[in-house]
Amino acid sequence: MKRRAYLGTLGVAGMGGLAGCLGDLPVVGDSETALGEPEQSRGNPSHPIHGDEFPAFTLPDPHAGQEVSLEEFEGERAYLLTFIYTSCTDECGVLTNLLGLVQEDAAEEGYEDDVALLAMTFDPETDSPEALAEYGEQYGVDYEGENWYFLRPETEEEAMELLNEEIGVPAQIGNGDDHDEEADEDHDDHDDESHDDGHADHDEDAEHDDNHGDDEDDGHDDHDQEIHYYIVFLVNEQGIVERSYPNVTDDREENRPQAIIDDVRTVVE
Repeated sequence: MKRRAYLGTLGVAGMGGLAGCLGDLPVVGDSETALGEPEQSRGNPSHPIHGDEFPAFTLPDPHAGQEVSLEEFEGERAYLLTFIYTSCTDECGVLTNLLGLVQEDAAEEGYEDDVALLAMTFDPETDSPEALAEYGEQYGVDYEGENWYFLRPETEEEAMELLNEEIGVPAQIGNGDDHDEEADEDHDDHDDESHDDGHADHDEDAEHDDNHGDDEDDGHDDHDQEIHYYIVFLVNEQGIVERSYPNVTDDREENRPQAIIDDVRTVVE
C-alpha cells in the first residue's frame, strides 16, 4: 500500500502525533484483531485496550440529525473515537486534527466507507449543536464524506457516566479556570496505568502518579478541577479495540500521525 510522507509537514499546529506504532506493518494479530499485541505488557488500566470489546453506546449527532449507535458499525466499518469540548483551545485541536488527517487519507486512498471518525463532546451544556457545527468548520471537517460524527450527550451527567463509568476514561468539567493546564497534569497522572498499551511513560508523567495509579474509574477527587484525558481509540468492525492511544499530545517519536494512519489502513484492509 502506498505510504505518504510524514504528515507533520502539513503544518498542523501542536501535533505531536499519536501513539501506537508497533514497528513494521502489517502485523498479524489474533483472530479478532488485525494488529498484534503491543510490545509491552498490557497491564490492567480502567479503559479498554488491545483485544478488549469496546462498550457499545448510542448518542445523537446534532449535525447529522440522527442517533449514532456503535453497534451499527459492527460488520460495516472500523472507527476512531476521541473526546473533546469546543472551549479546549489546544489539545482538543490536536485530537480533532488527527481525526481530520485520517479522514483526508481515507478519501485519498479510497477507504472512506470503511472507517468512521467520532468526536464526542463531554461538555454538552456549552457545546450546543451550533457550537459543534462552527467547531467542525474551523477544523475543516468534511461532512460530505459521510464518515464524521460529532456525538453529544444530552447532559453533562450522562457524559460523565459514560466516560468515567462505562468506558473508564477519566473526565470532569471543572470551574472553567486553567482548562488545558489542569487537564494536562491529570491525564499524565492516569497515563501511568495506560502505558501497558505499548507506550513507556516519561519521568514527568510519573510525577503525578498518585491520583490514578490505583485504576480508579473516575480517577479524580477534586470536583473543582477540569480533567481531560487525551486518548484515541481505534476499534475494528467487530467492536474490538485494536489500539488505545493515550497521551496523544506528547512529542514521543512513536506518536507521529503517520503511525496511526498506518494502523487504520491495516485494520480496514
